[in-house]
Amino acid sequence: MKLDECLNHASVGTLRSIALHQELDCSLYSKLDLMQSILYAMRIPAQLSQLVRRWTDTWGDLFVRVGMSNPRLYSAEEMDALFMASGFEAGALERALGEGWLFARQTQSLRPNYIIPVELHEAIRKHLLSQMRGRVVVRSTPPLIQQDEATALVQDFQTLIDYVLNHDVQLTTGGAMYKRHTQQVMELFSVAEDLAVPEWRFGYGRRAHDYPDRLALLYDFAYDQRFFVETEDQTLVVSDGVRDWTTLSRPRQMQRILQFYIRLYRRPIPRLREAVEIIRTLAEDWVSTKSVLAVCGSMVSPFYYDTRDDVWNNRILKMLTHLGVIRLGSDQESDEQWFQMTNLGQELLTQDELQLVDDTSTSQASLIVQPNFEVMVTVHDSQTESVLSQFTDLKSAGSIRIYRILEQSVLRGLAAGYDFKRWREMLTIKSIGPIPGNVERTLLEWEAVHASERPLSS
Repeated sequence: MKLDECLNHASVGTLRSIALHQELDCSLYSKLDLMQSILYAMRIPAQLSQLVRRWTDTWGDLFVRVGMSNPRLYSAEEMDALFMASGFEAGALERALGEGWLFARQTQSLRPNYIIPVELHEAIRKHLLSQMRGRVVVRSTPPLIQQDEATALVQDFQTLIDYVLNHDVQLTTGGAMYKRHTQQVMELFSVAEDLAVPEWRFGYGRRAHDYPDRLALLYDFAYDQRFFVETEDQTLVVSDGVRDWTTLSRPRQMQRILQFYIRLYRRPIPRLREAVEIIRTLAEDWVSTKSVLAVCGSMVSPFYYDTRDDVWNNRILKMLTHLGVIRLGSDQESDEQWFQMTNLGQELLTQDELQLVDDTSTSQASLIVQPNFEVMVTVHDSQTESVLSQFTDLKSAGSIRIYRILEQSVLRGLAAGYDFKRWREMLTIKSIGPIPGNVERTLLEWEAVHASERPLSS
């Protein structure tokens, strides 16, 4: 929505606040005069630039969040979450409305939506990018050593599908492929990975604790799209749904996997979409990885066993390389790492703008379900923990409370008449990342075994 439309829908009180904030010389009681004066002032490039600089200094990280996202309507809940996440307290929203960069739109339900006018969003984004570009280290010549995987990911995904089609792939009791299968698959892949997986891994996918990063992403994508089915007799099979996949072009296949990656990884990295947009915009030339990380600021933060550098290098840059979005580079005589957007990456990220925005609600997720059936509560919520305790036992209390899922605790909950299916849904919604595959499988088995049984006597 353009600025003149926003001003037209604004109340006289809001327009008066904007005029006073911008120190405009106009009648404070004529809506027409207020609108014309504000519109004229904001269409003067020098004056708008000065306003944007002042707003950026005032709102800081909030402006980075909205400026680097696609222009859109925000619900009241989303806007409240954005203000809270940026450290602003009650009253900040009204102040923003009075400054003239944010406008409210009434809906049929009488609940307002909020929007930044297109012209102002473009000016904010331009100012932010100008600041960021001044801090990024760019090199004039390509690095000696380069890693560019292009569309190898979809080639290897087809290899994985073909392998499962042509082999009897048995699964362990935890639902993972046996090691001999993963080794054989890896020998067929064009990009190899170390099969040794750290003991403590969670948050980055349903099978992140079973397979290395790239294979885990491909497997989780196949499961999410229902291309793979884990049968009750612990066999992995390919569904008929994969036929439609084979009709897609490689760029479209790459984009589908990229969309899945952003959706999957933005729970442990809530501002992943912003970081990817920074990369897309600033890395047309070869840029220093450290300098771009510094520009990203709070967009990238530690995630439990992953340091900030681990998240940046392994969860973002390495995965974007696998996805063909960027190429990595280095020189033999230096430890400095570099990267650059690929033409494929620009195409994948700009086509339809991926139709993705940061899900502010994911930052409120409060549980981590681990492969050993322990549930870590990271954000205390008495209501959530009350529901969680229906089918778990409290193992440890403290700054991080730990609950344990046992068959006997599930039996106890069923006997008390609690809804196990609804409880599993809550666990999925509140979890940071998908439920580990072995836990999900076992919960489904317990539900199937006990669904038709009579409740135990209390």
